[in-house]
Amino acid sequence: MRLTLITILLSGLGAFIATGSAQAEDRKVMTIGAYSVPNTPWDLNWQDVSAAFEANKGLGLDLELLVRGETGSSEERLNSLRRNRLQFVSSPLGSGAAMIPELAVLQLPFLFDSTPEADFVLDEYALPKFQEMFADKGIMFLRWTEAGSNHLFGDRPFLTPDAVKSFPMRVQSTKASSVYFEGLEADAVYMSSNDILQSLQTGLINGGEAVTIFYWMTGIFTEATHFTLTGHAIEPSSVLVNKRFWDGLSPVQKNLVSTAYPGPKAARDRVREWMTKVEEDLPGLGVTLHRLNDEQRATWTTQAQSSYAKILESIGGEAGDIYNLVLEGQAAYARSQSEAKH
Repeated sequence: MRLTLITILLSGLGAFIATGSAQAEDRKVMTIGAYSVPNTPWDLNWQDVSAAFEANKGLGLDLELLVRGETGSSEERLNSLRRNRLQFVSSPLGSGAAMIPELAVLQLPFLFDSTPEADFVLDEYALPKFQEMFADKGIMFLRWTEAGSNHLFGDRPFLTPDAVKSFPMRVQSTKASSVYFEGLEADAVYMSSNDILQSLQTGLINGGEAVTIFYWMTGIFTEATHFTLTGHAIEPSSVLVNKRFWDGLSPVQKNLVSTAYPGPKAARDRVREWMTKVEEDLPGLGVTLHRLNDEQRATWTTQAQSSYAKILESIGGEAGDIYNLVLEGQAAYARSQSEAKH
């Protein structure tokens, strides 16, 4: 009897250990690759993701959060995503355009009349199309997120397009930026955001384009004290997931992955509120802010539109179709605003 009881207990213990091992083996790991500075809106977004996974441990999906640049540049992270070395990334538009060149259409200068218009077009018209295009590359495109808009900084204001003629300035390497500023006869110098400050200090450039976050956080404002809020190109990022990893998830796990990162409105509001606060603080740091009046913006926009055909040709592929899709979305947005007034 005693031997039988011991046998039963040992048998039960073995079954428990085997079950635990099987459950451990069944657990999946999602590794996120990103670069975010602590206490910024983007870092808070990753904290939200971590909290969501912590609250749903029972779903068999663990999280490895590498968001301090451990996984290399944004281009390297995107390549790792394709190979399933990373499963989840947030990719800047410029990096994504290296894989899907047509993304650059969204950065045509002065393309959108307002932020709400841009949000509407991106979410309702551009997103479904780019989801198809990324799927062909083995990547799930979950949603857009926000990095702000590009403005101009330098040792002077840039109130008209003529102000950049022969001016040595940092320009992004995207087709939209390169073709546009070369057409303005700027002395364009291509470099990453991390190289801007040193290039200002050495005199290689006297200004350039950047989003507010980089202008402020990297100390560019100490060398280029004029900041003209042109908002000439939006800077959305893409929240992307490896498709092979995604296809291996259960429905409840997919729901966790797709909802852990803040939704478009929440993510955008968090970034925009912070950007507004930064812009309010810049004058106290010795920065002179310049805002275009209606006449100046109209001049910039008219000149920019004359460059669209050349930019679209340089992008190639389905760029023309994407541009027409944007126009369709803008028309739909205009109709919705007109209907809302009646």
